[in-house]
Amino acid sequence: MIVVRRTYVPNPGTGGTLLRLVKQASAEMENAGFARPRILRTAFGDHGTLITEQPWDSLADYDDSRDRVRATPGITQVFDQIYPLLAATHNTEVLIEVE
Repeated sequence: MIVVRRTYVPNPGTGGTLLRLVKQASAEMENAGFARPRILRTAFGDHGTLITEQPWDSLADYDDSRDRVRATPGITQVFDQIYPLLAATHNTEVLIEVE
């Protein structure tokens, strides 16, 4: 089992819109048959930072999903709106569950 964690740091004044769109993207992921990402917001650090965590059975399953995600208009249309709101591209981490 792995968890893919993405961190999104918004430009000033765009945090509310970013949250709405990340929620929408999570719903679109679920609608497309993927696990719905969990959404977290930081209490300290960069203001308005959002973190998503999405479980996958394996790194291979996650890698295989990339083309399907990019071919799903409901997902890509939301991310096209997310990217301009970010201070920099989102950070992606892959965590391996050990217990």
